[in-house]
Amino acid sequence: MDKYDYIESIILFINGITGINYQLKLKEVLKIYYEYQGKTYEMPDYYGGDQKNDGWVVEDALFYQIFAPTRLKESLKKEIQKKFKTDLEGLIKIVYEEDKWNGKIEKFIFIVNTIDCSLPHDSERFFETTVKELKVKFSIDFEYQVVNNDYIRDLLSRIDDIELLKRLSSVLHIKNLIDYNVITEPIIIDIISEIAGNIQSKILSNDQSTTYNRISSIKKIDINDLNDIRDEIEIIITKLDVVEKAVKSINQDILFENKFERVKNFIIEKYGELSMKLSGVKLYDAIIDETLSYTDSKSAVYIPMKFLIVYIFDKCDIFEKE
Repeated sequence: MDKYDYIESIILFINGITGINYQLKLKEVLKIYYEYQGKTYEMPDYYGGDQKNDGWVVEDALFYQIFAPTRLKESLKKEIQKKFKTDLEGLIKIVYEEDKWNGKIEKFIFIVNTIDCSLPHDSERFFETTVKELKVKFSIDFEYQVVNNDYIRDLLSRIDDIELLKRLSSVLHIKNLIDYNVITEPIIIDIISEIAGNIQSKILSNDQSTTYNRISSIKKIDINDLNDIRDEIEIIITKLDVVEKAVKSINQDILFENKFERVKNFIIEKYGELSMKLSGVKLYDAIIDETLSYTDSKSAVYIPMKFLIVYIFDKCDIFEKE
């Protein structure tokens, strides 16, 4: 298992819990994260009343409020807005009027468990307006964020010590949640970004050389009815050193040692499914489209994605061999 496995299994786990259980589990996540940062995360005992503090980083005067609705409803947006304003104003009064929690707020982070959905839009700028009003009302200044579990994923990605992620998984009692073959945007984008960077470097340096040794012959294009895109495939094959370089770089990352193999096996699997009903150029395009569906930035990764597909094609892992 690698770093990615642990992070995704933790996110999958916390996505599925609500109410006070969500708050308690985030305590373990944030405690370990800030321990890694050399800081102190404390969560007041909720049985005694949290005084509008669901957890805070003592050294940074950073306060968390956590909202985990038991089910997502159409009124979720209004519920989030109401709780945000009530909790933030309540915290400000307790900190500045009652001089609690060291008497200062530097940052306020409001976490909502939206499960696997995005946060509701804030086109009317409710949070920004509310914060501005409270700053004026209490003559104070602080930063704020409204986030969901993507924020937790981002924090965990900053932990380079895989042993800490193992310990966190153990503390959360996470078992049998890791899918070794799971492929989502981050794992694909990491590889595509490497390829894209190598393509750009090759273009900017006007490097015409290649260190790539071709495996397939021109006959493979013929027997797979890919003649209409022969020129494209041939041109890409002459530049596949950019992919080989990316693969070597990815394989050196000890935290993601199986990343390329996962993506390659994913593409091989998709080829197997699609080849049952498609062939030739339509099959080639379908594999690219299917892989692109796992990213949110299709136009940006379209060309490096083609390079990746052709690389696997040339290695004779997909399409019929000559």
